[in-house]
Amino acid sequence: MNLVCKPKLRGILLSDRFTSVHGVIQWMTMFTWLTMLTFTDAYYIIYLLLGIAGFVCRVSMNTDKRKIFARSERANVIMAAVFSFLVLIANYHMFKRMVTEIIEQVHDDPEKVYNLNSHASLISALFAVCLSPLLFLGGLYCAYFILTFLTHKIDSFSYTTFARRYSERRVFLFVFTLTSAFHLLILALIFYPGIITYDSINQITQCMENSYSNAHPVFHTMIVRLFLSIGIRFFQDINLGCALYSIFSVLLTSAAFAYAVATLYKIRADKRIILAAALYYLLFPNHILYSFTMWKDVPFSTCVLLFTVAVFRHFKRICKRKVLNNVLIVISSLGICLLRGNGLIVYFIILLSIIVLFRKKFKRLAISFACILAASLIAFFPVMRMLDIEQSDTVELSSMAIQQIAKTLYDGNELTDEQRELISRLADIEKIKERYSPIISDPLKNLIRNTGNKDYLAQNKLRYALMYFQIGLAHPLPYFEAWVDQTRGYWNAGYNYKVFRYNLYDNPYGIERNVSPNLMTSLFFRYLDFWQFFELAKPFHSIGLFTWLTVLVAYLGYRKKDKLTVFLTIPCLSIIFTLMIGTPVFADNCYAYALFCCLPFLIALPLKRPEEVSES
Repeated sequence: MNLVCKPKLRGILLSDRFTSVHGVIQWMTMFTWLTMLTFTDAYYIIYLLLGIAGFVCRVSMNTDKRKIFARSERANVIMAAVFSFLVLIANYHMFKRMVTEIIEQVHDDPEKVYNLNSHASLISALFAVCLSPLLFLGGLYCAYFILTFLTHKIDSFSYTTFARRYSERRVFLFVFTLTSAFHLLILALIFYPGIITYDSINQITQCMENSYSNAHPVFHTMIVRLFLSIGIRFFQDINLGCALYSIFSVLLTSAAFAYAVATLYKIRADKRIILAAALYYLLFPNHILYSFTMWKDVPFSTCVLLFTVAVFRHFKRICKRKVLNNVLIVISSLGICLLRGNGLIVYFIILLSIIVLFRKKFKRLAISFACILAASLIAFFPVMRMLDIEQSDTVELSSMAIQQIAKTLYDGNELTDEQRELISRLADIEKIKERYSPIISDPLKNLIRNTGNKDYLAQNKLRYALMYFQIGLAHPLPYFEAWVDQTRGYWNAGYNYKVFRYNLYDNPYGIERNVSPNLMTSLFFRYLDFWQFFELAKPFHSIGLFTWLTVLVAYLGYRKKDKLTVFLTIPCLSIIFTLMIGTPVFADNCYAYALFCCLPFLIALPLKRPEEVSES
């Protein structure tokens, strides 16, 4: 029977009548997708650009109908379906508003169902139910046509050949000097001694009181302490100590950026790509501001970029001095492991990936990664325990679980007496409802730390874990909604949440910004306003878009059977994975800053398999 049906189905799908009808469905659903997403609270410009790209790819792609049966197209369909589903659930609030309206009206007065307004609400709810499949198909078609166009045309995108007039070293020095000089100029004229936030003051306090905690990685705190000590001991000026750290940070980021650009030049990447990457590192506001911000996220992300480029050079044997390249791999690996709380998980995933993708081909490198991970684990746990350095508390590690339980309470769901009693031991349930925010867990974490019993949570982890799963099984929808609200900034179109931060936090140590406002200050803040409020500039600081593009690089590498390209995306994708299971903020650029550092380098790799370059 199946043997008979399959040829008939194939004939129907290849018929001109079905093709015409299917074409109308494609255009209609894609238009519906773009129209309804105007109600999104995310950056609509990104959906609009993707929709336009989908329409253009649909028109320009080869319309050979037989290709729909090719195995290669199945992967495109699956990727497009995942993308469309994520966009749909990230915007679930649109549908919830429609359905909630009728439920509230009917609940208040059942007789209102006969009124005109109630009929309108009923139609809205019905429309919401019918709209979901249309939106899903519209997003699927947009993504599918883009993926199909790229996978079919990827081999025709080649680097323009050009004669290398300058040495790689000369390119590195030029980019490094220009970037560091410009960023240092902004620091000196506008932001001296640097950008010092609440977290920065916390680390400075640890240094001043000589009492350390790993809530902020203690290895980064030690770097801060080094420069503060120089400023205080030799110049009796804590501001100078902060400025020295800022200078160090600028030089470190500029060196990493120059290293990436010089490597693109070395493999003869397209001149337009090289120029775009250099200008992006030089002029993008987040790169400027973060370069002198006292955050662990900045050196951590810099290490991710150094690791990505150094491993690429190792695999392609691009290095006149192999020792230097190996040293960079080791230093950047240690930076990944030690400079952020999720670094060990990220590096563990990197280790697993090199074993799975390359098996025994790069056995020595895998062993080196394993040794670095083991050394980092020793430094994080036994050594810190010996030095009596406190680790991150259980409250911090439970950010997502706290948000999901709070969402369940906020929605008014019933819990058992035992569950309510356990929650009450941590904080007052009514205060939990009052302070719950769907986009940030800090209000609830601070509530538990300041007024609750965080030690009881640490002593009864298994009991609270069991309660967490019991509540989740009884009320899965609030858990799912809380997860979406808490993470969607990292996998959906961007959100206007603290795009730029440049203040110096109040402190008792005399650290202050004593730079007088000048013409440069006015021009730079206008420049920031342009990047934040001009619609076409918003995609450049959308975390979700950068995540999608990184996934696209990995997918194109997979389609080209280029394991190296796939592997080089693993560090950035691992960071996003850790944020999806435990982020404290729903869309903070600093947590995903590594993507903004690495993507200009990664995006050049699948366009053409770069030739192996070696220097004698």
